[in-house]
Amino acid sequence: MFYDYLSINFTTLMILLVLGVTMFTNRKHRVPSTRLYYILVILLFVITILEYFDNMGSEKIRHTPPFDQSKLIQIRLLAATAIYVLRPFIILLELIVINPGRKRAIIFSVPAIINALIYLPSAFGAKFVFWIDENNRWQATKLHYTVYIVQLLYVMMLFIFSIRQFKSNNSDLGLIVATIVVLSLGVSFLENTNILSGYVTPVSAMCVLTYYIYLSYIHRQHLYEDTIDKENQLAKEQMSLLRSQIQPHFIYNSLNIIRTLIRTDSSEAIENIDNFSDYLKAHFRNVESDDMISFEKEIDNVKAFLALAEADHARDIKVIFDFKETDFRLPQLSLEPIVENALKYGIGDDGGTITISSFCDEDNIIVRTLDPGNGTRAASAHESERLAVGISNTRKRLELLCNGRLEVNITPDGTTADIIIPS
Repeated sequence: MFYDYLSINFTTLMILLVLGVTMFTNRKHRVPSTRLYYILVILLFVITILEYFDNMGSEKIRHTPPFDQSKLIQIRLLAATAIYVLRPFIILLELIVINPGRKRAIIFSVPAIINALIYLPSAFGAKFVFWIDENNRWQATKLHYTVYIVQLLYVMMLFIFSIRQFKSNNSDLGLIVATIVVLSLGVSFLENTNILSGYVTPVSAMCVLTYYIYLSYIHRQHLYEDTIDKENQLAKEQMSLLRSQIQPHFIYNSLNIIRTLIRTDSSEAIENIDNFSDYLKAHFRNVESDDMISFEKEIDNVKAFLALAEADHARDIKVIFDFKETDFRLPQLSLEPIVENALKYGIGDDGGTITISSFCDEDNIIVRTLDPGNGTRAASAHESERLAVGISNTRKRLELLCNGRLEVNITPDGTTADIIIPS
């Protein structure tokens, strides 16, 4: 008995096994309506059992239980009725998966319920739909087309709702739904015309598996898009925080310079207050957004800061500009913190020369700042102390906004800070 059941339903059972394993491995992703798919698996499994009883007395069953003819006919009649009643519910459940909601489920269930009401009397001997004659042969009237009409209706609804539901996704995925429709309609036609029979259930199981994989892909795609949106939002929040850290750093240094000038040269102090005002206007305009800015604008900001720094006559500051590449964009406030730290730690109180250059290698645009500082003080402290808050923030912003990086190399001959941006 078990061997006969397995031989008749082997393909269906293997597909159901694959579907079950797939749902189990996807459990962490919480694919919507997974519970309905468990019901589908149970429903298809029940149908495989009913098909075994429906095939009793045929060549497919080698070991038919010792029932008399009338008993065998009654068993087949009950099994066939149950199969025709349950089949539309397979597609109905898939339809409910993409159209959740109690009201919709009730409306969608009407054709399946009508089909059930038409077929159920056959289980009690009514012959206006189908029956099994005394020779154990299946007979039917034109009403038996009801099940095919209902399934056709559900398949077309599934196709329409699937395309409408997921039209914003890759259009190629529509081929999956189209394949399901063609398979469902094709196997129903072949069975109804007696060209090919016995394949409705395995094909239905295959369609259920395919549709589950289809929905899982869509669900994962939505999760990925949500994750990207959240990461972008987090990046914006991080950018806002980083800018709030950088602004006080610039303001503090600039005010210190102006304070010193007030004590030594009031007229020059007034001139530099005007410069500082212009600098702040440009600075705050830049930090109002996360947009990248041109290298020329960033250099203008650097020069504005340097004008304030050079006002400190206690230090002999010399800046060399050597630009071989200028047509590119970088995160705003990327270079200023590096120049600030070069002034503070690189040339110190005695002054010195800072070189700012830009050039290309094979894959990147490099903005290099070179100062004569040998890192003596930094050698006994953590790198974050040497580079200060502004440099640490610059490194993060380069990574967030343009997949760039900041590399700092401290040697006895000087310190090199490279902003590296993919070209």
